Amino acid sequence: MENKSNLIQVKSSLWSNIFKTSSDDVKIISLLKKFPAFSELRKKELREIKRIVQVREYLPNEVIFFEGDPGVAMFIIESGKVEISHTFKSGLKQELAILFSGDFFGEITVLTEGLRTATATALTETRLLIIFRPDLLELIHKDPELGVKILLGFTQILVEKLRILNQDYLNLYDLIQMEKKS
Repeated sequence: MENKSNLIQVKSSLWSNIFKTSSDDVKIISLLKKFPAFSELRKKELREIKRIVQVREYLPNEVIFFEGDPGVAMFIIESGKVEISHTFKSGLKQELAILFSGDFFGEITVLTEGLRTATATALTETRLLIIFRPDLLELIHKDPELGVKILLGFTQILVEKLRILNQDYLNLYDLIQMEKKS
């Protein structure tokens, strides 16, 4: 029987599969495909977006951004849990949402300059895909056909959020009217 400690392991680049993508790349592309603004894109287009994605890991209770910070990026949660909250002038903190793997936030400021309207905090170890506004705008300008698809996708997200906000407003109005009558 051979003594394995005496064996030399040699890896030759000649025999490696240079066309194989890393499992991390596959995971990121899959997550991008699930993001509503990118769901209709072809694999080649998703790879273009993947090129501008940055990945960052956060520790539990680490703040991703504070309310009032300049919004320069959007985030897609690969793993972990994120709290979105607002702190009122009185100091009262209100949880607005708890987001999980596959959820996204900050998408409005990736299209328009503005300040963050809430604070985002990692509640657990969290891994985020980050797309910065300048990188996305450069991609849109570089490939206008892809840019139109991306902007139409973001428009769908914003329209859906506006519909939900409108329904919330109408429900609140209805509740106030009922309170006035009683």
